[in-house]
Amino acid sequence: MFDKRSIRNLRHLGFFVVVCVVGCGSDTAQVSGKVHYEDGSPVEGAIRVIRFEPTDATADGRKVASGRLAEDGSYELMTKRPGDGVSKGKYKVTFTVLESPQTGVSLIKPEYMSADSSPLEVTVDHSGEDYNFTLEKL
Repeated sequence: MFDKRSIRNLRHLGFFVVVCVVGCGSDTAQVSGKVHYEDGSPVEGAIRVIRFEPTDATADGRKVASGRLAEDGSYELMTKRPGDGVSKGKYKVTFTVLESPQTGVSLIKPEYMSADSSPLEVTVDHSGEDYNFTLEKL
């Protein structure tokens, strides 16, 4: 049914697939954690969002990753769709925490809202690590 050349080509193809699957590693990592205030209480507000914004020179191609803070302060980041993870690299961590969408009143210090002023920085290099943050209330 198969000649020697076809069998050899199939072996090469199989070897190539194994090398790519084993050696090509993922460029993304699953990122999750918890955010709370200095007193240990969960972050409150009608709008609660965390963002990882790329900072280093190799950021081309990397996108901002974001996630909603649950009521207990936990989060899981995504780039385009749930479960897709975050590209590996360096990020500034920013937040939007608003009393309500109508008022737009922030419940956290302004420095946390911009990558230019946020004191929070992380390097994402593998999955499974929790990134926990403590914020100051206004």
